[in-house]
Amino acid sequence: MQNGSWRSPADVMRLARMGSAHPTRLSFLRVLLRRLQNDGWKFTRPVWDLDGKGVGKAVYCAIGPERTYSLVAFAHDLPEDMRSDRVIATAWDATFALFDGIPDKDDLDRLEENVPLQEAGRVSVKELSLSRANRSVRLFNHVVERLSRGLQPDVAEIEAVGYLMRTTAVYGAGKFGAADHDVIRDRPEFKAPFQAEMLSVWLTRQFCADVVEHLAESKGSGKAARLSPDIKKRLGVGNSTGLGMAPFIIRHPVLLNNWMTAREEALARVRGLEDASPEAVSDLRRAFEDAKANLAQWHSEHPIQIAKLDDLRRDFDMLEGKLQAFPSTTCQSWDDLWNWGRQALSLEGQEALLSLLLEPHGDLIDGLSDCMSADETTSFRIDGSMKIKQLRSLLEEHYAWALATDFSQPENTARFWYVSQEKLEPRLGERDLDIGAEREQPLCIGRLASELHAQLTKAPVNQTIAEFLLRHPEHRFILRRVLLADRYPFAEVQDNLISNDMLPIDLMRCKLAFFGATHFDPRSDKWVRICLFQGAPYPWNMRRARRMLMDKHNPVGEVLPAATDGTDAPLMSRNEVSALCSKAGRGAGMSWGLAEEAGYAAAWLYARGLDGPGNLASHLTFATGMTWQDICPQVRIGQWSAGTSIPLCPIALGATLSDYVDLPEAQLVEGSLETGPVSHPLLVLPFLAAAAKTLSRDLSVTCLGQKTGVTTTGDVLGDVTALSTGKVSELKIQIETLHPDNFQKRNVAPVDLETIEKLNIFALQTTVPPSERSRAGAGSLESDND
Repeated sequence: MQNGSWRSPADVMRLARMGSAHPTRLSFLRVLLRRLQNDGWKFTRPVWDLDGKGVGKAVYCAIGPERTYSLVAFAHDLPEDMRSDRVIATAWDATFALFDGIPDKDDLDRLEENVPLQEAGRVSVKELSLSRANRSVRLFNHVVERLSRGLQPDVAEIEAVGYLMRTTAVYGAGKFGAADHDVIRDRPEFKAPFQAEMLSVWLTRQFCADVVEHLAESKGSGKAARLSPDIKKRLGVGNSTGLGMAPFIIRHPVLLNNWMTAREEALARVRGLEDASPEAVSDLRRAFEDAKANLAQWHSEHPIQIAKLDDLRRDFDMLEGKLQAFPSTTCQSWDDLWNWGRQALSLEGQEALLSLLLEPHGDLIDGLSDCMSADETTSFRIDGSMKIKQLRSLLEEHYAWALATDFSQPENTARFWYVSQEKLEPRLGERDLDIGAEREQPLCIGRLASELHAQLTKAPVNQTIAEFLLRHPEHRFILRRVLLADRYPFAEVQDNLISNDMLPIDLMRCKLAFFGATHFDPRSDKWVRICLFQGAPYPWNMRRARRMLMDKHNPVGEVLPAATDGTDAPLMSRNEVSALCSKAGRGAGMSWGLAEEAGYAAAWLYARGLDGPGNLASHLTFATGMTWQDICPQVRIGQWSAGTSIPLCPIALGATLSDYVDLPEAQLVEGSLETGPVSHPLLVLPFLAAAAKTLSRDLSVTCLGQKTGVTTTGDVLGDVTALSTGKVSELKIQIETLHPDNFQKRNVAPVDLETIEKLNIFALQTTVPPSERSRAGAGSLESDND
């Protein structure tokens, strides 16, 4: 992709504009629907076992060219006093899992025991997502009542709410034991982001329609009507979400960059077209009429959104006249139209115009959806050989917005992000009023960049980053991000995320627009309702729908091995291991940047059937009370050890090795690196694998006379017993050609409960008791039952 015509990140990445984002044809749910239609997916409902009260289970199968996925749905009889949309809820009207393949009876029995419990249960690598939903009580009951009498629901009631059920959480990417994204990354149908989650929600929409028709039929004694196609199409799936969504795009800078880059490239391609064909102009006007109809149904009670909608209506009045005359002598090209909009429209209107401009040009831009995912491990390593002078230049170029902020002023540090001890959910505290600022999450990117810059001004300009980080490990987290900025210009939100006037809903709207959400309706500056798939086709209405319904073939898709080993030790996803171990490292006193390395190392080992979590738990217990200076390496050419008799921290050693790997101090290219005693040296192995990849050479490590190796592809060769003994006298690391005669089998291993308990004790040291103020602002004191 070319960036010559992209908008400036300083313009695009400001919260005010991000908080005005609209869904586009690159939004993830649109990407999903196009692929399902283009590839001729078929749909069946092999299981429908609901009683007259709507309690039971159902299975919906999506049958693709190569694989089948099944939404397993459980409908419950939820007492009114237990109905809540908040994350603290323990029961729901319906719960779901997206299954990889077609579940058999044993799978259904296992899911029935666990899925209704949600976080309190456990799913497996056979499941790709876990979710739950509650009824919109007013509309749900209205629809059932009307249909049972043979009548259609009141259109005004449909438009006032827009959904029969709203999800309160859709978990994927390894949460609660589900399959990691790595499991499905290479599947064409999941190449774009969040495709498994979108598939789950889309099939949930069909389930919602089926449930109301089933209940109406049970109640109507043969008189019941089915939903008309027009009414049915007006219904989406609601979602009620709070602050838990906001930190995601901050924590995934490369992914955010790829989303934004694809959208900016799409806009640039359209603006670069010299001609506006009659067909494209007709499509543009049709898209505007659809958007105008959507705007007529878009309501909010929140002052911020009310003002935005007023702006948008004024903008649409101007835009309608402009489009009727487009193209004209004064506005001939798509670029002319865009430039007019930049001058005439509000931010809300400009972002709506962007969405409209993309709509007629699918052939030109739809392929960009394949560029929106990210393998963030490829950008994880820090280039320790870079000099401070170059680092400062990058920082001053890409973080000028942060360096221009005076963080000594109270209004610029008025708030802090933390993780609540209640359900481990993100919260936003008031620094002067709430406890816990010392456990602040690293979402204050601007302040961290400012602090790094202040420290860099004191460092010699020719000092390497490796040497700087050895002396200042507290800057590892933000320094890693700064090094991304040159390659990923849209990776950072260029606003102060802890200021007194920051609106978290701006972060949420940006992410939700990429999902494809409509009817954005804030309930506070930290809590929002939206609708998904409203106006979209249903499974039975996709292309070749009639033949789909008649097809009795029930192919079995690829099914992964069952996630059980016959013990009580739960299997965890790699993502879960990484997250838990990172939190544990931070809770034990590591800097955030080093804690990230701890999570990376433990998960890398775990993915290869090695006990990374157990070794990390033991090491953190061993190192309790020690300081960085006690257990970090003293770097001398070819000979590293701690400055005391205490064994080296394997994470500190590994991270430092990554920084120094191609510098003379490591002496790996021409000799060998020997270390003093190392605590739990198995944790060094992932860093050796990264070093081998950097050097494009295999590496061996000798420990207690036993040799283990890693190849440039990350394969583990040899016996790791000696590395697993806890403490050893020394390691010897050197380049060596290795032969894969003893390949360490890769498989996900269970994590014993004692290890999980130890890690959780450390991880809880990063959480804070929530204040009533922060809970109320996030909506957790309200029922949200419409």
